[in-house]
Amino acid sequence: MRAMTKYGSILTITLCALLAHDAHATNTTYASTTTAAAASEVPFPGSSWLAYDNNRTFLYDDVTYLSGYDAMLKGDPGANPVRNFNAWINSFIFSPATAEQFVEYFGIEMGYYALSYCRNFVAGAFVYYVTSAIFHYFCYVHPQSKEIFKDRLRPETSVILDQIALAQSSLFLYVMLPVFSDWLVEEGYTMCKYTIDELGGVLPYLIFTVVYFACVEIGIYWMHRTLHTNKWMYKHIHMLHHKYNQAHTLTPWASIAFNPIDGILQACPYVICMLFVPCHYLTHICMVFFTAIWSTYIHDTMDWNIDPVMGSKYHTVHHTHYMYNFGQVFTFCDAYWGTLRVPTEKTGIIKKRN
Repeated sequence: MRAMTKYGSILTITLCALLAHDAHATNTTYASTTTAAAASEVPFPGSSWLAYDNNRTFLYDDVTYLSGYDAMLKGDPGANPVRNFNAWINSFIFSPATAEQFVEYFGIEMGYYALSYCRNFVAGAFVYYVTSAIFHYFCYVHPQSKEIFKDRLRPETSVILDQIALAQSSLFLYVMLPVFSDWLVEEGYTMCKYTIDELGGVLPYLIFTVVYFACVEIGIYWMHRTLHTNKWMYKHIHMLHHKYNQAHTLTPWASIAFNPIDGILQACPYVICMLFVPCHYLTHICMVFFTAIWSTYIHDTMDWNIDPVMGSKYHTVHHTHYMYNFGQVFTFCDAYWGTLRVPTEKTGIIKKRN
């Protein structure tokens, strides 16, 4: 009888433990919305990319997720399409295992934004080096460069290395701006929308895009102009970039060779304008990417310009004469506010003394 009682007690304890385990498993397993039906409702890139390994899950804070990225999306990629898109982009650079490590170390929110910061740094460096290298080849290595520099000075290697070092060091802080921008969009503090339908269709999208870009262009003009007219800001923030003040000291590598605060201030109109102008998120991202390429182009000191575009010839004048040509892409703002200086001579020509 005692033996039966003993074994009965053990069986009871075992059954209770199993029931408790099942109840715990039921409470801690997250019912992910990434089913076939739900996936069709999630805007691009959808949600199928989250289930990278059907035989593996990620347990965090008593919740089971498909992966570290699924955890960053809290199991519901359709709840925040912008966050889903950014997590998808992150997955091209960092593995799901890396995402899991970030979640475990920083938590879901900080882990997501910390990983996005790392993505911005890697992507920013990649775009900078690849774009600058391509421009470098066509400006200084391609056979046509002999014709370009037959009567002008070539940039010295020491100048290029100085620009690379300054640009690389600025990236650490500079890439924080898009992280903050994404946070504003994801938390609903801006008028930025993820789909064209949310903007009212194609026609409103086109109108809002033009208005948004015009506001950004005006904002950058006045921010850049203020960095010159405000003596303290020029001395402590913007002057570092203007040490490259001659044609032969400007190169494509100078695009982000600045104080990172300088870069953030000049780029912030892209963020500020989203607060009061409706815009399309992916179009906004394309504009920011375009700006990175454009910044490389306007520092190459070549004479490839088409008015009213604020090309490299105009921007070279800005570096050599300081108080002209503050615009980013077009000459309209400088023409309207009286700061336009049209270059009339070939850039960087060595003038012979009589």
